[in-house]
Formats: sequence, structure tokens, C-alpha cells
Amino acid sequence: MKAIVVGAGPGGATAARLLAQAGADVRIFEKSAWPREKTCGDGISPLGVRELRRSGLEISGLVHLERALVSTPGGTAFRGGWPAETPWGTTIARREFDAQLVGAAIVAGAEFEHSTPVTNIVVYDDAVSVTVRSGETERTLEADVAIVAEGATGGLAGALNFPKFRSRLVAIRGYAESGNELTPEYGLFYERGLSPGYGWIFPMDAQLANVGICIDERALKRGGGNLRTLLQRWIERSPFVRRILGPQPTLDRVHGGIIPTGRRIRSAPRVFLIGDAAGVADPFTAEGIFEAIHSATLAAEALTGGDFAGAHTRYERSLEVFDRNERTARAMRATFGFAIEPYARRARKDPGFAGRLNTDVFFLKPSFTGFVLNLMRA
Repeated sequence: MKAIVVGAGPGGATAARLLAQAGADVRIFEKSAWPREKTCGDGISPLGVRELRRSGLEISGLVHLERALVSTPGGTAFRGGWPAETPWGTTIARREFDAQLVGAAIVAGAEFEHSTPVTNIVVYDDAVSVTVRSGETERTLEADVAIVAEGATGGLAGALNFPKFRSRLVAIRGYAESGNELTPEYGLFYERGLSPGYGWIFPMDAQLANVGICIDERALKRGGGNLRTLLQRWIERSPFVRRILGPQPTLDRVHGGIIPTGRRIRSAPRVFLIGDAAGVADPFTAEGIFEAIHSATLAAEALTGGDFAGAHTRYERSLEVFDRNERTARAMRATFGFAIEPYARRARKDPGFAGRLNTDVFFLKPSFTGFVLNLMRA
């Protein structure tokens, strides 16, 4: 099998590595010069760490985060950890993380070309034709399948008539030097001025933090539409920012981006969308790295399952878990500030409950629906 992978982020690199390990002839094309910076919170959840472990991939340079500090719109804050099977999450700069994933794909046998955008994909009954551009030169390649991991803003999926995303989140982040020694924990702050969104502070080391905010695109437009202004206002007003980073933190390398969520169809015969291109990011937490890696794994499993003709149907069926999570996560995002407050107050006094609350709400997606139902019954 010949496979062409469009994009070298976590999803594209993972799909390429797994397909190459299964014996496929794989080529990755990345539009950016490599290695490249990537606008991201740089956080990998315990689920993402577990997914990396399952695939047998060792990543160096990880900062272990064994708990999270979470605040609610009512001002209650609690700390919670993770269960034994997912004992820690991590942060790592995307420039480093993505480079390691691509390196692993190359070791597995995949070929990699950067600064080479894919400009067109044509699907035939027995092949896909992929046009790539290197400088001023265009060339057309044929393969059995195209894996589209073009991220949130690529145009290939739309050109292939895949449906639009159901909604989009917008996020902006920068890096701040802390006047204090940073505690190795996620900071997730669901404050009133950001609702229905949140701010984050993720330590990259003992002094440097990735700091940002995420909010629904439609809510941002209703509030005036200026993401940088909202970020600055949160930094100036949040007591948690002052407590963690000092009284007047300054952000460098500030960049924003789009996180699309929900796409009704993510594959067709010989074309598979994964990661942000598939809209599988979590609509509540905006987590995308685990979802990119896991959707890539599911695509690779479908393609190496022995029945190539039915691969895209198997892949769509395997994505139903993301669809269920999306529906629940949307409801949670809309009601989180109202529902969570009494449970957050209990979590402040009960560390065991805090761990279960933190794990169910933010990271263990299979139990997400059950947690919401428990909230409704309580």
C-alpha cells in the first residue's frame, strides 16, 4: 500500500509511523519549514501520555504534571490528580514534540519532505492523485490512500466536499517568565470573564509558563471579537495569574489559532481526515493532541485491517466515541459554571473526590457522559 500523509503534526506523524511499521510505502509532506513553531498550549493530557505509551513511543524532554489546579466561575479552586493508569500529564514545546514524532516515523521507514505544500488531491476509483509544490516546481504523485492531517485551516478537506465544522474555538497563547518557582501542575481557570471558556497556565520548566485563553468563537464575537484584549484583561484581573506568575507578567511570542470541533463525515474511499482536520478536538477542554494521535491510530488500524475497500467505513465507525464525547462536551461547556460549583466546594475538602472530579471532567473521556449524568441525578 502507498500512502501520502498531508501534514507532519502529531496526527500525521503518528499515522505515517504506524503505516510504515505495517509495511506501507509512506510519504509525509509538510508545508512549513522544519522544525517549526506551533501555536498550542504545549500540554499533553494523561490520556495523551497513555496513548504514546501504548504505541511504544518514548518521548524525551517531558515535564511531568501530576495534578491540576482548577478554578470555577464562582471563584472556588481545587487540586486533583489522576488515577493509577494515567498517573501524569506533561508539557513539551511543540517544536520539539512534533520533531520527535516525525523522527520516529522516518526511523519506521516513512519519507519526509518539508516546505512542500500539497495543493490538490483527486480521488479515482483505484488511486488518489496528489499534487505537491516545492518552490516553483509542481509534481503529481499517485498513491492508494491520502491521510489529510492539514490542521484547522487547510483547504483540502473543503475542496474534497467534506462538510464544514459544527463550531470552532479560538485560542491565544504566549510565554511568561515567572517571578516564582512554578509548581508542576496544570492550571485551568474557568473564570467568569472567560465563560464559556477558560484560561490556562502550563509550566514548561521551573520558571517559564505557557499562558493562554480559549473561548467559543461565537461568544468572542458577542463580546467584541478581540482575543488579545481578552487575554490581556484576564492576565491583569485574575488573582490566580498574579499568585502564580507575579504581579505584572509579560507575555512573549503571543499567537492565536483556531480549534475546529465536529465534522459529520471524516473519511471517504481513499481519503481519511485525522486530528483537527477531522474536527475531533474536545469542545470543552479544547484538547487536541490526544485526539490527533488517537484518530491517526484508528485510521492506521482501519487501513491495515485486511479489507482495504471497507477501511473508511471502519474508520467512521471507530470515531463514534468522539461523536458521543462531542455532544456531552458541548453540553458541559454550556452548563459548567452552574453545575460544577457545589462539587468544587466538596473537592476542596476531599482530595479523593477532587481526583475523581478532575479525572472525569477533564481527561477520562469514556466516563465523561457518566459523570454528567451523575451530576444531573445528584
